[in-house]
Amino acid sequence: MAQHLTPGDLVDMFGADAAEASAIADDMSVYDFEFEAFDQMARDAAMLNVLKRIDGFQPVGAHRAGIWRMAWEDVATRYRESGGEPASLEPHFIGGTSIMRLRGNYAQPMDPRFELNFFHVLRAWLFRRFISPEVDVVHEFGAGSGYNMVALAGMHPDLQLHCWDWAETAVDLVRQVSVDHNLPLASGRFDFFDPATDIELEADSVVFTFCALEQVGSHFHTFIDWLVIQGPRLVIHMEPVAEFYDGENLFDYMALKYHRHRGYLTGLQPQIMSLAAAGEAVIHHQRRLGLGSLFHEGFNLLVWSPTCSAPANLSENSSAV
Repeated sequence: MAQHLTPGDLVDMFGADAAEASAIADDMSVYDFEFEAFDQMARDAAMLNVLKRIDGFQPVGAHRAGIWRMAWEDVATRYRESGGEPASLEPHFIGGTSIMRLRGNYAQPMDPRFELNFFHVLRAWLFRRFISPEVDVVHEFGAGSGYNMVALAGMHPDLQLHCWDWAETAVDLVRQVSVDHNLPLASGRFDFFDPATDIELEADSVVFTFCALEQVGSHFHTFIDWLVIQGPRLVIHMEPVAEFYDGENLFDYMALKYHRHRGYLTGLQPQIMSLAAAGEAVIHHQRRLGLGSLFHEGFNLLVWSPTCSAPANLSENSSAV
């Protein structure tokens, strides 16, 4: 039987306030969020499919820099062939599987862009919730083609936006997009494995990572330590978080097995918790949203600030894991 995600569902999944439901409903109204949840037989078949395929995936890491360079070159080609359409900047890895993980079960969306559309609604909510009038500058690390900052420029045209990525092809593409659409997008190279020390973040800035730190495994400490020293107003991660899975639950265990096989991000959430316990960080929001691809869940939120720059108007440690 067909089901639909409702604005109330997304308010609950995001950890949003009831007052934000109307804006979320408006964002959802242009998309089809119909899906069919799997029965036990279909669920078992999906699990078997996952188990058969896990070992065929390659681990992530610094050795994949060439792959990402080519991936963003493909996006740049698509952008040029589209005549400069911003929609062509969207990456293929969002919505890469037809079957999804949704709130503890597998689901078959009616719209193949279901996951991407969910991300659009989530991203708009993040921008509304956390980009306050006090913010003048936003930095995205691992920005790829700049598709997120292009969307943010449409909502907040007065912001200064910086896109950082380790692939030169992505850096060059953002520069072209900025010129083509007269957007306030700056771009530069940044390597999580070897962070530059000559970049200075503004005290009123917000930092984003969208499924970018997932590629670094456990090699994120230098970046996080650098953020603590730099003292931006807010840091927002939307990343796979291994620690949010329940290893005693079969559905979660399979995602955790895939996560570990790929060498995805591990230890970030405990590191931020440790910083908070030591008085060096304030955690504002951490959330497992319960949505992802066939193999794992990349839609998890960690929102925090270095203590020295934490905004007073945000609550501490809103959590649902």
